[in-house]
Amino acid sequence: MSAVRKDQATSATAAPAPLPRPWQSIQPHAAMPELSHDERVRFNVVAAMNHFLAQRLLPRVREAAARDVEPALEARLGRPAADRHEYRRELEKNLTWRLWSRLRRSTMELRQQAGRLTVLRQLPELVSTSRDLLKDSGVSLTLDPAMTPPRYLTSLPSHLMPGGYVTDLVDGDVTAGASYEIGLYATLGGQSGPASDRAGRATVAWLREHRPDWRPRRILDLGCGIGANTLVLAQAFPDAEVVAVDAGAPMLRYAAARTAALGGGEHIRFVQADAERLALDEAPFDLVLSLMVLHETSRPALQHIFATSFQQLAPGGLAFHLEQPPYRDKPLIEQCLRDWDGRYNNESFWSSLHDTDLVACMREAGFAAQHVHETTANAAIGDAAPGVQGQEDYGRGGAWYVVVGEKPAVQTN
Repeated sequence: MSAVRKDQATSATAAPAPLPRPWQSIQPHAAMPELSHDERVRFNVVAAMNHFLAQRLLPRVREAAARDVEPALEARLGRPAADRHEYRRELEKNLTWRLWSRLRRSTMELRQQAGRLTVLRQLPELVSTSRDLLKDSGVSLTLDPAMTPPRYLTSLPSHLMPGGYVTDLVDGDVTAGASYEIGLYATLGGQSGPASDRAGRATVAWLREHRPDWRPRRILDLGCGIGANTLVLAQAFPDAEVVAVDAGAPMLRYAAARTAALGGGEHIRFVQADAERLALDEAPFDLVLSLMVLHETSRPALQHIFATSFQQLAPGGLAFHLEQPPYRDKPLIEQCLRDWDGRYNNESFWSSLHDTDLVACMREAGFAAQHVHETTANAAIGDAAPGVQGQEDYGRGGAWYVVVGEKPAVQTN
């Protein structure tokens, strides 16, 4: 029996990995939509399907690539593929890949439609609840009705989410934020924790390891979304002023209401603004960060955001930008798997970002070469099902890459 056939036999007979956490294990709070039995089932189907695709079908894709795609490429080209683009064009002819890709896209479409319908069913009540939660909560929300969101957020609905992050459907809308939270938990199968805040916990863990006695007085979170990671940072540094910026009003309204419902965020100010161009009263900041935000932007915006992080940073401060890892040095099949979101999930800058030298971009933004470095960050999944920790679903796992820039306490010429 060949090595490939042995692998196939092993994968076919191996016991299935534990299922992802059910949707109802999400952390509840007063701002969250209420789900009916059928709505919870839909999200559990999404989680189970993503789990099946990552743990059962994805190994078959890799087997098919080694068995069929790579030999066909070498026979046609007379050499191995030169880059992921050559490799992908051959891979996309493969039936196993096409099945995996189509099903993965379908699970995202199901997640977004299920989330939107759940929210729209109770939208008036959610808007009213969000307003009530903010009253006397201590959580601050500052919106800018005159702001025009960046084109990269309006030209394409990210993650296939209807309306994207910035569309207001009604006065006081929270649809984008509410739909995002309940759907994200299903897509990740709970791997980001009950509060979907694993990136925030990874950041805090990194700071405690590398700057154990550091207590930032002011923190700026660029692209805060629903505020899940912002709240982790605020709770880790309760004496710090925290400013959380996002371009989407419906995301910010929900973030503020969610924070008020969960508590511990009374020193957070949520601000609607463009992260490329900021003028904030609280500046400068000791910690400026973005967590899984850069892939939602564009190449010019990326450079502007890095420049913002330098300009807003206090002497002795730290800029911390967390993302999925770059493609360099990874096998071509893994590059194609990681590149899927950029081609099929309305992530228009995803592919380009992971080919970009972020260290060079940080230097161009003003950080001295000796004060920029690459690192990694991670955090435990928490109460994920046994056996689920450590599983990689390329592009959706928690093995993060970070580019860090420091501004010396004393500037030198």
